[in-house]
Amino acid sequence: MPTPDSRFLPVAILLLAGLQIGLPWADGGRSPAGQASLVLLLAFAGAAGLLPRGAGTLPRPSPLLLLAALLAGVSAVHTIYPDRTVQSLLLLSAYLLAGSVAARGAREVPWAERMLLTAIFTSGAAVCGVGMFHLVRGNEGGMYANVLTGPFGYPNALAGFLLLAAGAALAIALGDHNPVLRGAATVAGILSGVGVLLTRARGALLAAAVGFAVWAVIRRQAWWSRRRLWVWLGIVGLLGLSAVALSPVGSTLLRGFRPDVAGLADTSLLWRWQILRWTWAMVRDHPWWGVGPGAFPVALGHYQRIPYVSGENPHNLYLELTAEYGLPAGILVVLSLAGFLGKVGARIRRLPPEHPDRHHLAALMAALTAFLAHSTVDLDWSFPAIALAGATLLGLASAHLRTDCSLRPRATPAWRAAISILLVAAAVVALTRYYAGTLITWARFALTAGETTAAQKELTWALRLNPISFPAHQWMARARIQTGDLWEAVAVSERAVRIAPADPNSLFLAGEVAAASARWDAAQTWFRSAVERAPAAQLRFYAGLVESYARGGKGLEARWWYERAATIFSPEQVLESEARCLAPGDRYLLARMSRIAAQSYAEASHRGRQQALLDRAQFLAQPDPRGICISGGRPGQTSPEVAVENFWRALGEGGWPQAQRFLVPDIARSRSQDVHRGWESSEGLVRARQVRIAALSGGERRVSLRSEVEFELLDGRRTPRCTRTDLRPVGDGWFLENIPFVELGPCR
Repeated sequence: MPTPDSRFLPVAILLLAGLQIGLPWADGGRSPAGQASLVLLLAFAGAAGLLPRGAGTLPRPSPLLLLAALLAGVSAVHTIYPDRTVQSLLLLSAYLLAGSVAARGAREVPWAERMLLTAIFTSGAAVCGVGMFHLVRGNEGGMYANVLTGPFGYPNALAGFLLLAAGAALAIALGDHNPVLRGAATVAGILSGVGVLLTRARGALLAAAVGFAVWAVIRRQAWWSRRRLWVWLGIVGLLGLSAVALSPVGSTLLRGFRPDVAGLADTSLLWRWQILRWTWAMVRDHPWWGVGPGAFPVALGHYQRIPYVSGENPHNLYLELTAEYGLPAGILVVLSLAGFLGKVGARIRRLPPEHPDRHHLAALMAALTAFLAHSTVDLDWSFPAIALAGATLLGLASAHLRTDCSLRPRATPAWRAAISILLVAAAVVALTRYYAGTLITWARFALTAGETTAAQKELTWALRLNPISFPAHQWMARARIQTGDLWEAVAVSERAVRIAPADPNSLFLAGEVAAASARWDAAQTWFRSAVERAPAAQLRFYAGLVESYARGGKGLEARWWYERAATIFSPEQVLESEARCLAPGDRYLLARMSRIAAQSYAEASHRGRQQALLDRAQFLAQPDPRGICISGGRPGQTSPEVAVENFWRALGEGGWPQAQRFLVPDIARSRSQDVHRGWESSEGLVRARQVRIAALSGGERRVSLRSEVEFELLDGRRTPRCTRTDLRPVGDGWFLENIPFVELGPCR
């Protein structure tokens, strides 16, 4: 039974177990709601489980933990991006609370460890089962349409979560006395193992092999005496796999695990190698305090030298921690984890061979070893659901290392007050950040609907709740531009630059605002700063710079920066499959830049170069028939550009009954009357032809498209109009989400 000191500890255990089950469904914990719930609930769990009543005992922080907190604090002071740093430290505090609650619960509540392990493997089985169901039915499409992703949306992340779930299941299956629970754990463990295979994550398979090897070494006394039996079973298993592989079904399955024979350029290996090189350069430039917790994605743009090779992390937890927190912190983390695993191994060796805790600890150590090995090649820690499960298993393993809790100090009022203040502060910051994010989302919807007053009201409160939020500054500046309050828009954008002066996106926002107010000299300065900060990160930085020079009457500078941009973001580069997946609108952006540069060359009487750039622009502005991040799809709807093109053709040739096939079914039914009352019937449309694509923004899940369409009317007149529409994939094709909005003139 719980001691009087920990009478609220069971509540904390139940909160932690509930989080283990529910958090994966919030995009692996990455959604704003998931992150806010994680911090809030763990703050309550920490208050319930770690703050005893009266003058009871409190957990005593180790010197290593205090040193780590000091290094993290100094790194946070030197951060280049405060908004992400606050979020990163909140999540790190939540993981620390999860491990502490799990450790104390395992020591003082008899059923706590079983409850937490059951929650982890149950969550893994549920995620895997639902993911398999959707995989059999057919995923929505995209890059990972034919692999298991579950709610994580990324197969390698799901594989990392299933490694931990399988380890928790193994710990229950080997160390629990309840046969029903052991049977459920065995089924969940097998399901998780199959799920890892279906993710096709080679790094996870390698990590699983490392974890299995550790478990086999620890358990060698149990299987070594029957090694001949295991060898024969292995031979029979290999023969069975070979027979399956030779069958048509087996060969089809195995094709998914074969490496791409086209070479490194067609796999993720070259991409990861480049990221690791740039991350190490980041470490060399910021060796002591790093770039700041959570600031890696922003800092990576400073070191990126190849377009479309970027990411949220370097797929190596330890190198990412070193880049963000500094070399001392990175070394401390690696040594601490190695020392912890060494202590667990020593504890296992001291236990008798048949002791239940020996089997239990062996499974936990195997799972943690596999998780830490997988963290060297993938992004597990970027998904809070995975990090939470890993921190919980670390806490459960650490509970077996401390058996004497009688020497812990009594809680002083100052120490109790300090912990209480920290927990309350974490909860308040998490709640205000989440509500600010919600207000930003509402403001975006209001801006789309033209309700600028309501949008500004929402954004004002968002900035009060989170004054360092870049999205809030960004949308507030755009809202000010829409209302014509340009000076206030300038003030908002410059405030964003002061908060994060090293962020090229903040610099670009200031350039956009300056360009909107026709302050071309200021716009050139801001855009040039963004380009110099991140020369190979985003083509839009160059686009803003080229247009601002051209509008400011500096044709020579516009031409020079265009040529530099075209060297890095060449036409061949923006047409590659990587660009189509990561930045599908870049080909049309380069086409626009080419038209601007062609005009500048015309003013300088370079007719040959002008014509070459016009030809390039015409070629790049043609609709791309390829899907975004995936090939194939329904004929006539393989890409958003093709879907819009066929919509206009069908509308001109067959009217609304033919055109509505290209709209999302619900919208097609609900908006049919609006179409008949629209311009296309009143003006007597005969034919519509999509001439070129002006701009595309979005990705594989949703796209906003601007295209120029030539309309032919009954009286023979032909008129070009710029159209705007939103699209999303449904099943195996792209569909229009709304009736296209038609502007009065052609696209710029």
